[in-house]
Amino acid sequence: MRRSLGTVAVAAALVAGLATGLPAATPAAGADSTPPTPPTPPAPVVQPLAPGGVRAFWTAKRMREAVPLDLDPAGTPLAAPAAPAAPAAAGRRAADPSPRSTGKLFFSQGASTYVCSAAAINTPERNLVVTAGHCVNSGGVSGFLGSCRAGSYFTNFLFVPGYDHRAAPYGSWVGTHAVTHSEWIQQCDAFARDQAMIAVAPLNGRNLVDVVGGNGLAWNYPAREDGVRIVGWPAEAPYDGQSRHECTGPSTPLPQSSDAQLSCPMNQGSSGGPWFLRMASADTGFIWAVTSRLIEGRSVLLATPFDASIEALLAAARTAGGPVAARLLDGRPKKGRKQRVRLAATASTVGFGESYQLVASTRRVRKVVLQVRTAPAGPWQRIATLRTRGGGAVVTEAGPPGTRWYRVKVKKRRKHSKPVAVTVLPCPLPLDRAPAVVAGTRCTSPVG
Repeated sequence: MRRSLGTVAVAAALVAGLATGLPAATPAAGADSTPPTPPTPPAPVVQPLAPGGVRAFWTAKRMREAVPLDLDPAGTPLAAPAAPAAPAAAGRRAADPSPRSTGKLFFSQGASTYVCSAAAINTPERNLVVTAGHCVNSGGVSGFLGSCRAGSYFTNFLFVPGYDHRAAPYGSWVGTHAVTHSEWIQQCDAFARDQAMIAVAPLNGRNLVDVVGGNGLAWNYPAREDGVRIVGWPAEAPYDGQSRHECTGPSTPLPQSSDAQLSCPMNQGSSGGPWFLRMASADTGFIWAVTSRLIEGRSVLLATPFDASIEALLAAARTAGGPVAARLLDGRPKKGRKQRVRLAATASTVGFGESYQLVASTRRVRKVVLQVRTAPAGPWQRIATLRTRGGGAVVTEAGPPGTRWYRVKVKKRRKHSKPVAVTVLPCPLPLDRAPAVVAGTRCTSPVG
């Protein structure tokens, strides 16, 4: 996303000059003074990819010669770093392979090959990666007099979790769909939307999250947080891009922007790397931002914390990723035993703010009652009556933290399904414990 800062400055001056002396607009007499309803944000853009030939494209030579694609605070791509003369000596290289859910992302544009950092995220499809928007689409490109033309998508995406000195300990995963915010593609300098997701194809019959685990996403958190952990594959000297590095510390708001900033010596190659709010295990945690830009010379990384727009991006990516690959968690009956009614859940554990689906299936029964209880031996309460024409019905649920048990019961009969338990986890608490701030936070749950 090459920015022409001189052109933008000239355009701004011209616009300011033209505006001088113009009277301020005033509402017409009798006009409705009610503030207009904010427009609905445009839907994310899903770009199908051509997965065929990606593995053949990424020869050892191309992977070795791929260069980082990183931006300065103004959005101008940084010059590709020269290859370091020796392996990295600065920074902290991980002493173990955790978190294995993080990795290096390879992609191309024409004859040019690039790298960024990325991380797997947990969904029922178990096949999504989150990274920076500029690691997926070039973003809006500035033109003359403030014009902005739409960005273009990159190709040949290959995600290598745990990448270490050209080794792929958990395999390499080919991208099938890329998903970005519309604003990132159409607008210039839309850094608040510098996020993207990539759906990847199964490998040897297994989904990505089944192999490396999946991180949760956390949104609506302030820019000021403690104990933030950033992971990336920096490649500018003294680093060499061959191993994972990380920084941990407090994040603070960047003045006059929506960004968070964190002091960190990691440099080019770090773009798209996850910012962990909290860890849930050695391999996964809650990601609340991804590295967007670098302030070189000050050793500062920038990222915009996720807001509610990440939900739309996630929903679009899940749809693009294909049918639910997760096994339904219902304790299916033993072979040969036929139940008239069954209930399954697409997840046994979710994060606060995350929805899940209950799938009722029947044999010859056309109407059942969905029930819930909040204690193992508590009373069952009716939620809804489901019509199961065609043999099944799907209900989407969401709720506050805690465990709930669900079942479906044949209306006016004693027959019912085996209960299914779903636990809603609380999100990490923000540093600012004001009730309104805590109440606004949302997250999805990590696994692995």
